[in-house]
Amino acid sequence: MDVHETGWCLVTADRVWDGVAAEPVEDGFVLVEGERIAAVGRRADLGGGPDGVGVRIDLPGATVMPGLIDCHVHPTLSGSPVPIRDYKREARAGTAALTVRAVRNLRAAVEAGVTTVRDLGTVDEVAFPVRAAVADGRIPGPRILTTGRPITVTGGHCHWFGDQCDSALDIRVAVRRRVRDGADWIKLMLSGGNLTPRTNPHRPQYSEEEVRACVEESDRLGRPVAVHAYDPLSIRRAAEAGARTIEHCLFETAEGIEYDPATADLMAARSVAFVPTISGALRRMGTAEPDGPGMVAPRFHQRQERIREVFRLLLAAGVPMAAGSDAGVPQRRFDGFPADLAALVGDEGIGLTSHQALVAATSGAAALLGLDDTGVLEPGRRADLLAVDGDPLRDVGAVARPRLVLAAGRPARGPAARPEDRHRHPGGPDTEPDGSAT
Repeated sequence: MDVHETGWCLVTADRVWDGVAAEPVEDGFVLVEGERIAAVGRRADLGGGPDGVGVRIDLPGATVMPGLIDCHVHPTLSGSPVPIRDYKREARAGTAALTVRAVRNLRAAVEAGVTTVRDLGTVDEVAFPVRAAVADGRIPGPRILTTGRPITVTGGHCHWFGDQCDSALDIRVAVRRRVRDGADWIKLMLSGGNLTPRTNPHRPQYSEEEVRACVEESDRLGRPVAVHAYDPLSIRRAAEAGARTIEHCLFETAEGIEYDPATADLMAARSVAFVPTISGALRRMGTAEPDGPGMVAPRFHQRQERIREVFRLLLAAGVPMAAGSDAGVPQRRFDGFPADLAALVGDEGIGLTSHQALVAATSGAAALLGLDDTGVLEPGRRADLLAVDGDPLRDVGAVARPRLVLAAGRPARGPAARPEDRHRHPGGPDTEPDGSAT
């Protein structure tokens, strides 16, 4: 099935949730024409249905919702317990090996229901061609927003695929290069990181002046800045400089977790969002990175209750949040984002309701990323659709049971339309509800 070839695709289901409303529309439909949504509503209001030849997909027991938006991924990392070892081996084999890794990861993401990703660190030689190939429909995958290479210090966090800069001037030049080469966002590695030996995740890599230089130059060129920051001082510097998002945002020191309410108030006042990448994977992290600094996962296990409390306090302070998985780092696979959302919900998560978690991965994420054409099911928007078995507003775990995925109208998962399923009005035979990916 290809909506681009059949003209239209009519999806009907027990429920349709638009990405915003508190409750879904019961017994609803979404009509897709080409890569756009043409209509959304109740099945009873369909009337005669669309004209011309198309495809109808009926999904009893399912909910149709916007495709998921993962705000933090690394497509050339493997997600194994040793992703840096994997990366360096594949990098030695050449750009083609890294590209194959990215293509496989992105396909896994879209088949799991993720229709947009923000790539926060990939070598340019992979990031930009793969972004274009997905956009053109040459390879399956979610729409990609990318930073290309992240900005880091010499020998700093992720220096092996970063743009290494050691002064405010170096950073300004790097931002100009990023924009020249096509970056959608700018990524600054402000603190050290757990995956990079001989860096300190508990101290800033850059001064206040250097962080301001990054944000000022990026703002001048119309690009938002995402900042990697673990420790309280790095988080403060990012908020003061006006970064758009702070990734991880743990308020972690060598001694423990030291939440700063004044920084949270500043983030809320300036609408600086946090992306709590660690929360969705705490339960799964069981081993350290052997070629990294060691003991990463045990430390997070010991501090996970306090980390979750930090995220609850940020939310209570009014700090915006969007969902991101950090897919590619240890034990975070590209098909794991739907399950990660469940770890945000309730007392065992960070206190979100199912509705809040879903908004953080759909309409809320789209708004944060500056995307006005996705994240909500309404006419004129991209046909980024996810149909899941059950009602995710009652049980967010239903998002991990995808039955249909359309990314800009292109099928990534779901019923395979047979020739006899094409008909001129919605009264014909339904397709099989649980077909294999096409």
